[in-house]
Formats: sequence, C-alpha cells, structure tokens
Amino acid sequence: MQKLLTICLLLIGTLSKAQTTTLSDTLKATITTELTVVSNRPFIRTLVDKTVLNIAAKPSATGQNALELLKLAPGVVVDPNENIQMGGKNGVTVLIDNQNTQLSAQDLAQLLKSIESDNIKEIEIIANPSAKYDAAGNAGIINILLKKSLTNGFNGSLTGNFTQSTHHRSSASINLNFRKNKWNWFGNLGTNAGYQETIANNDRKLIGQQLVQRGIEKDQFGGNNARVGVDYALNKKTTIGILWLRNTRFTNMDNANLTAIQQLGVLDTNVITNSIAPNQFKRNNYNLNYRWINGDKQSLNIDADYTQFFAGLNNLVNVLTIPANSANAPERAINNEADVNIQISSIRADYTQKLTDQIKLETGFKSVYSLSNNGLLVSQNQNGIFKADTGKSNQFQFKEFIHAAYLSIQANYKQWSIQAGLRAEQTSVNGLSTSLLKQATIKPDTTYLNLFPTLFVQYQIKQNHQLGFTFTKRIDRPNYQDQNPFIYQLDAFNSEQGNPYLIPQITYGAELSYTYKYATNVKVQYGITHNYIEQLTYQVGKNTIQTPQNAGTRKMLNISISSPVPVNNWLNMYISLSPFYQSYQVALNGFGTLENRSQSSWGMNGYMSQNFSLGKNWNADISGWYNFQNATTIYRSKALGSINIGVSKKVLKDQATIKLAITDLLNTQRWEQTATTNTLDLRTYRKWESRNIAISFSYRFGNSKIKSARDRETGSSAEIDRIKQ
Repeated sequence: MQKLLTICLLLIGTLSKAQTTTLSDTLKATITTELTVVSNRPFIRTLVDKTVLNIAAKPSATGQNALELLKLAPGVVVDPNENIQMGGKNGVTVLIDNQNTQLSAQDLAQLLKSIESDNIKEIEIIANPSAKYDAAGNAGIINILLKKSLTNGFNGSLTGNFTQSTHHRSSASINLNFRKNKWNWFGNLGTNAGYQETIANNDRKLIGQQLVQRGIEKDQFGGNNARVGVDYALNKKTTIGILWLRNTRFTNMDNANLTAIQQLGVLDTNVITNSIAPNQFKRNNYNLNYRWINGDKQSLNIDADYTQFFAGLNNLVNVLTIPANSANAPERAINNEADVNIQISSIRADYTQKLTDQIKLETGFKSVYSLSNNGLLVSQNQNGIFKADTGKSNQFQFKEFIHAAYLSIQANYKQWSIQAGLRAEQTSVNGLSTSLLKQATIKPDTTYLNLFPTLFVQYQIKQNHQLGFTFTKRIDRPNYQDQNPFIYQLDAFNSEQGNPYLIPQITYGAELSYTYKYATNVKVQYGITHNYIEQLTYQVGKNTIQTPQNAGTRKMLNISISSPVPVNNWLNMYISLSPFYQSYQVALNGFGTLENRSQSSWGMNGYMSQNFSLGKNWNADISGWYNFQNATTIYRSKALGSINIGVSKKVLKDQATIKLAITDLLNTQRWEQTATTNTLDLRTYRKWESRNIAISFSYRFGNSKIKSARDRETGSSAEIDRIKQ
C-alpha cells in the first residue's frame, strides 16, 4: 500500500510542476495537435497496440452515428440486436474519451446512436488491452474520441423503438447536453418494457428412468436508466466533474412445466410445476473525476467511485405430483427469498509522459474494496404454513481488496513499433456463509499477487503491409454471487448452487497478425486458460444442480479473417470468418461425481453484411451470421444462425432517421445442447421469440457543433462487470 501512495504523491508532484506551463505553450501544443489531426492520414491506421479509425478521412461517414461507424471497424460486429462483438466475443468495453459508459447493451446502443460522426475525431479498436487497463476480461475495448469544442449552446436527441414478435417490447430515451463557457451539463434517460415467451424443454436419462420435461417461460420485464453529470473547466488544461448513474430493472417470471417420469418406457408419474419469480435490480454509481492534459506531452486522470447494487430475488415453486395409477395427488410448495447487497469503492490514477518524439511512458495505480452481503431464506409449506428450512437458508458475506500498479513504455524506431508493459495486481479475499443453525462454510482468507506482462510488436513491411505480434496475460475473477454456497431451487427438478472455493482463471494469449491496406486483417491466435471457470451440471437423484467450478484447462487456436469489400459507390460488403479449434481437460468433482474427461472440437463463426445506398437518403442492409456446432467441457451445442434485413431513411432535413428491420427472417434461432458425463445425460431445447419486426425513430436537435458530453471510465468498471444482473 505504501508503494501505491508513493506513486500517487509522485504523480501529484509532477502535476504541480507541469501546471506552471504558460498559456502560449498551451496554444502551441493545441495548434500542433490540430495540425496532426487534419494531416492526410488514412481512414484506418494499424498501430502497435490498437487500430484507429480517422473519421475525418471518410467523407461517406457524414450523417452517420457512432453505432453505424462501429460497423466499419475491422473485427467489430454489431449484430441485429445491436450487441457489439469483437473477434467473435461478447462483453466488449466501450469508452468515450477514455471513460467507461457502464450501460446495458440496449442502453449503450441508444447512447451511441445519439453521437453524430461530426462530433467524433477517432475510434480506437483495442483487441488486446495494454498494461494500463484492468487485467480482467478478454473481449477487448473500443474507445470513441470526441472532437474538442468550446461552442456554447444546447443539443440533444430523442430515440424510440417498437418491436413486434409474438408479443411486443418497446424502448425510448432522451439525451441532453448543455455547454456554457466553462460548464457542461449532460443527462441521459432511458426506459424499456416488454413481454416474451420461451419454450424450454429438458430430457434426462437415468438408470432405468427417463424424465421428459416440457415447459413454457413467461417473462414480463422493464427497466429505467439515468446518467446525469456536470464538468467544469478550471482552465485550458484541467477539468473536474461529477457523474451519477442509476439503473433499475424488474422481471416477473411465470414458468410452468410438465415432467413425465417414465420407468423402462412406461409412464410412472406426472409432475406439474409452476414457479412465480418477481425479481428487481437496482444499481447506483457515483463518480468524481479530475483530468489534466498538457497537449500531447503529459496527462493525468484521477477517478474516485462508489457503487451500490441491490437485487431482490423471489421464487415460489408449486409442485403437484400425480402418480399414474393413483388418485392421490400430493402438493408441496417451496419459497425462495434472496437479497443481494454489493458495495464497491475505488480510486485510480493514470499518468502519461512523452519522453521524446519516439518514446512514451505510462504509469498509474488502482485500489478497489468490494463488500457483498447476500441472504437466502428458504421455506416450505407445511399444512398451509410456510416454515423456514434451517438447513438451506443462509447469510453470506464476502470481502475483496484489489491493489494494482502498472508501467508501460512505447518506442518507435524506423519501421518498428514496440510497446512493453507490466501490471501488478494484489488481491485479498475472504468469505463466510452461516446457516440458521449457525453452521458455517468459510471461504479461506486468500492473498495472491499476479503479474501481467504485455508485449506488442509491429513491423511495417511496406506502405500497405504490416505484421504484428502480441502477447498478453489476463485474469477473470469469479462473479460475486457465484461464490455464495446456497442452493436456489428453480423448479421441482432443477436448482443452482454457488461455490465459495472458486479461484480466478488465468489466460495466456499470443497473436500473429497481418494487415493489408489498413483494413483487411488476418490473425492467428492461440490461448491457454488455467482453472477455467464453467457452469457445470450434475445429476443428483432426479434433480440436476448447476454450479460454477474451476473445470480444468482450455486451449484454443483461432484464425480470424475480416475485411470490408467496397463493391461500388452504392454497395459495400463486410465479411468475417473465424474458424477455431478448442480442447478441454476437465475434472468433475462434486455431488458424488468424480470424473476426468477430455473434449475437443472444430468450429467456425461467420458474419457477412451488405449495405446499399439507394439514393435520396434511403439505405438498406442485409446481414447474416452462422455459428457452427461446437463442444466445450461437458456440453455440445448445435449450429445456430440468422438472416436479417433492414431499410432506413433520413428525414426532416437529415435531423431524423426512421428505420424498419426484420430480425431472424427465417426464424432459425433456437438453442439445442446436450450435456454428458458418466452420471448425466441431459438434452436441452429452447426457442424464444427471435423473429420480429421493429420500427425505430431518432431525432437530433440543437447545435450540432457542441462537443458531446465527456463520459468517464469509472474506476470500478471491471468490478461492476462481475455483478450478475
């Protein structure tokens, strides 16, 4: 901890000296920066640690929004549901001016659609984050850099969406921004609501028995989100700000299923289960930010954060058992009431110093404290009265400290660019689960230090040909709720249980890449993950229990090819193919099962889109994706794909856009999976309302020359990603 405080004091000392820079120096730096921006840079540049899209170099980008521009980025896919993927992976972190948005996928899409291309300077695609970023996660980062402007005024946007499938859902949002001299006020409000039904079938084979389950899941859902803040410019270089984010969500689940228990192919018993689960989720995040920028020579960013998360989970399970040869039909009811309270406090600082024109240094630190208090009360109906099950009810408390520091240096020499970094993260955790009988399950006090080296090398063969090499080490810590050992009953034959003995998974990755004309990318990637965390399924009698475990080792070899294909001035295509090979060494150890197994498979993910400019502000697009069947630890999933079409038109003097889209035109999306061990033979089928037609409308108003609100990457963003919502 003393080392972290020392680094902080050194950063503040450096800042106090640097702030003596004169105004003339500031103007010179600003002019130099602007001259660099307007130079004849290509639309896409591949740097040693990232790919950069220069929006000013793309005339056709005029009038597009940030979400539409992301579709032009190499390796980035925006699916029909507006989820952002990079390299075939979900969970991409999106920053705006180096600050995390911390929104759900739907709310993030609405925010990005409110940012016009005229306000965007560059978009950075960071497939393999450097030591500056949290070592958690491996889906990559997208950083949208906005143009600088001190123009006073007011602007905003309105968006609305209505989607009709078998049932309907809708969403709406408003984004406002007001700048007056040194002040910038901004806010974003969004809401959504809907209803959908999902067919959920399970078939299990036991010794001499078969359980055939047919069910329907009914889900009514909705939520609201708010993002409100203010920035104040102390001077030309220094800005301070505060930010408040709030997300609320509810789900009302009403699930019903019929399970036929067969003995040697003959019906023995029918079990009817109905579960009613009203759940609610709330999250508040408060952020204080300090940013100082001295042109392109130096910068310092400090964030202090406090996050509160609450979830109220309830599930009333009613079970009616009907024997085939009996008039007696016993009924029982189980009620699960769970509450989750998580608090996260963090502080972080990042400092950048340009030592020479060819060498840049980055350093910083971060400290996070997380406290999780979870309670579960399980009660059963006995003669019309619900009585607590003292063996299954519990209270779980979990504490975690993470302290991190990093150093990174980048150097350019002739055709070579090299960046090397090292990040150190020390983690201390402990947990205690206590039942109503005062029986305790202890997560042992654990303190461990991890070092995360990163290396990026790039060689410019010729003007249009580049080679790159990357090595990274990443960590994925368990979700907070997954470490709670209580058993949560889903229905008569399915339950979930946490695991207090989970440890983080560590991934080593290497990548060799070739880039042609800054756009076409070919990558060969190899990764090995130790202590791989997987949600495994065990058969215990007639009941299946899902629990997260450190399943073993995963190895993956992946080849990805992505390229835009401009056919002519009215048709543009984009193609992405990712064949891969993955293998697993799995150790099953739980609920009476002890088994070692190996599983491997080939697979491929493919995506293609075609965008048509039809003239008179009309545009159309056709896209499709297909994931081949593949196998993981104990699971084997069938192929899955979709075809989607859409048409849009700009109206009201290009201030508004209306779009009509059909998702999953052929209604092919469905989930089919098998899980097989020595004691388990489970087949799962799920079909949701994937085919739908949607109409959306967005309208921008006010002064478009005002810089959009400065979003901040709150210091606890990596920890918030570990909260299951």
